[in-house]
Amino acid sequence: MTTINTAAERDGLAPEGLRSLRIAGPLTAATAPDLRRRLREETVDGEGRVVLDLEAVTGLDASGVAVLLEAARVRNARGGRSLAVRLNPVVIRALKHTGTLTAFNICIG
Repeated sequence: MTTINTAAERDGLAPEGLRSLRIAGPLTAATAPDLRRRLREETVDGEGRVVLDLEAVTGLDASGVAVLLEAARVRNARGGRSLAVRLNPVVIRALKHTGTLTAFNICIG
């Protein structure tokens, strides 16, 4: 579990081939490098599907958006299935504001 302001933990209930990471707290310039490292570890093989649960994210700035976009690009470049995200209103607002909402597959619920 990553503990530098932003917590990223694997969902132990994820089905085979599905990696789920729950991100909690602010996703900002202060926490983005740690999340970038964690996402690189999780997406290295390009296999299966990765779901980022961002429902507990309390803030998202340009650095956080950049990390999410990088993870999606890496997955696509390596032939993996697209990165999917679960969102909350804070995250939706930030992604709409930056024009990047359509870069992700959105999971509801």
